[in-house]
Amino acid sequence: MRITAGDAAAGEALAGAIATVHVEPEEARILVSLADQLQALLAEALESPIDDDSAVRRVLPDAYRHEPELADEWRRLSRRSLVDRKIGFARTLSTALAAVAADDVARSVPLTMDAALDWVRGIGDLRLVIADRMGIIVDGDEGAFGEPGLRDVYDWLAWMQDGLVQVLEAAESTAADGAGA
Repeated sequence: MRITAGDAAAGEALAGAIATVHVEPEEARILVSLADQLQALLAEALESPIDDDSAVRRVLPDAYRHEPELADEWRRLSRRSLVDRKIGFARTLSTALAAVAADDVARSVPLTMDAALDWVRGIGDLRLVIADRMGIIVDGDEGAFGEPGLRDVYDWLAWMQDGLVQVLEAAESTAADGAGA
């Protein structure tokens, strides 16, 4: 995977693209699978009033940890919209990568500002779930390695998220420079 910033990198593929992500089919299949699993996990969370899964509690934390009544009210009023937004972030990933995942040829996927933000958010949620599964509490923890390769996936997602954040920062800087001119 390679992330290239700027409109020139996106070419004419998509008006308003701030970046292009060059993706290999196997990478796309992994990301689509993870994004689909996240969507299913979050959809299940809507069906249950109690979060039995610690990963769900991590992705959907209580707004008021020390005030149960306020936390219950917040959950009642905003949980559905929060879950819907998070499912949307994951869906943006899986939709953008579906064609690459179904093919045997690497492709470039152009990202608009909104899509890049959704990717960053969706990848962040994926990292939270994987961190929970590995026993990572804060960045820097080693955690239990669990399934072979899980740490590699976690680190790969961190690298990808960092690259996207750099692209977003560059796009914002360019927009600010253009507005000041």
